[in-house]
Amino acid sequence: MQTTDFIFSVKNWSQAGVLGVNFFFVLSGFLITYLLLTEEKENGSFSILKFYLRRVIRIWPLYFGIVLFSFCVVPLIFHFSGKIFFENCPPFYFLTFTLNFAIIRGLDPFSPLLAMLWSIAIEEQFYAVWPLVMKWFRKNISVVFLLLILISIAARIFFIHDQKEIYFNTLCILSDFAIGGFAAYSANKNFPWWKKFISLPKIFSLSAYSLIFLVLFFYQKIFTGEIMIAAERIILGLLFVYIIAEQCFSEARIFNAGKFSFISYLGKISYGLYCFHSLGIILAKDLLLKIDFLFLPYQYMIVFPVLALAITILISVVSYEWFEKFFLRKKENISMSLS
Repeated sequence: MQTTDFIFSVKNWSQAGVLGVNFFFVLSGFLITYLLLTEEKENGSFSILKFYLRRVIRIWPLYFGIVLFSFCVVPLIFHFSGKIFFENCPPFYFLTFTLNFAIIRGLDPFSPLLAMLWSIAIEEQFYAVWPLVMKWFRKNISVVFLLLILISIAARIFFIHDQKEIYFNTLCILSDFAIGGFAAYSANKNFPWWKKFISLPKIFSLSAYSLIFLVLFFYQKIFTGEIMIAAERIILGLLFVYIIAEQCFSEARIFNAGKFSFISYLGKISYGLYCFHSLGIILAKDLLLKIDFLFLPYQYMIVFPVLALAITILISVVSYEWFEKFFLRKKENISMSLS
C-alpha cells in the first residue's frame, strides 16, 4: 500500500473526531441545567438575568472578537498580501447566531475561524431559551426532556437523507442537550436509581469505557443505515453523559481527570481550543508542507497532530490569559453585585 493510500485509509476509518462537538453539546446541557438547579436549591430560585449576563460575558467577547477580526482585519491582510478575499457567509448569520442554518443553505464560511462558530450559534440558541423553559415548566421538566428527545428523533427521521440538516439543524441536535440536562436533574434530585448508578464498581466503569472506545473507533461502520442514523445522537449522548456522570459523581472512578492540573487548565481554555483548533491544524499543515515533512505515515499520524495541538494550545493560552480573563473578572464582579 502506498503511503498516501495508507494515510487516507486511516483518516477515513473512523472520523470520530467530529463527535467532540456532540460531547460538548451534552456537556452544555448538563452544566447549564446543573448550575440552574443548584442556584435554585441554594436560593429558592435562579436568576435568569444573572444567567444571561454570565453567558454573554463568557461567550460573546471571543465570539465577536473572531467575527470582527475575520471581517475587518483578515481582508486587509489579504489585500496587502496581494490576495483576493471573499467571505461567502454574510455577517448577518454571525450577528444573529444562526450560522448553522446558513451552512444548511450552502453559505459555508470561507474563514476556518468563522466556520467553527456554527456550534457556538447552536449553544447560544440553547442558552436563550433553556432558563425560560426551566422557569416555566419546572414541575414537568422530565416531560420536557423526553419531548426534546422525541422531537430530535423525529427531525432526524424527517431529514434522514439530508446530511447537512442531520448535522447542523438545531432540532436534530436537541437530544444532546436533553440527555445532558436529564443527567443533571437526576444528580440534583439524587434519585435512588442515581445513587445505585454512581456506586457501581470499577469493573462496570472499565466495561463502559471499553464500549465507548469501540463505538468511537468503529463509528463510521456502526452508524450506517436509516435506523442507526436516526438513533445516533441518542446512543452517543448516553455514552457521553456516562463519561460526564462518572467523572463528576462516581464513587469508583477508574481515574479522576480533575486531579491533573494540566487537564484542568485545558478545561479552562477549552472554549479557545475549540475556536482555534482549525487554525492550529492549518498552520501545522502549512509548516510541515513547507519543510517537506508530511508524507510518511508517522509524520501524518504523530508529528502533524502533535504540532497542531501544540499550536492550538499556544493560541488558546494567549487568548485566555490576555483577552478572555479580562472579561471573566468582569463576570465575577457582576455576579457579586447582583447577589
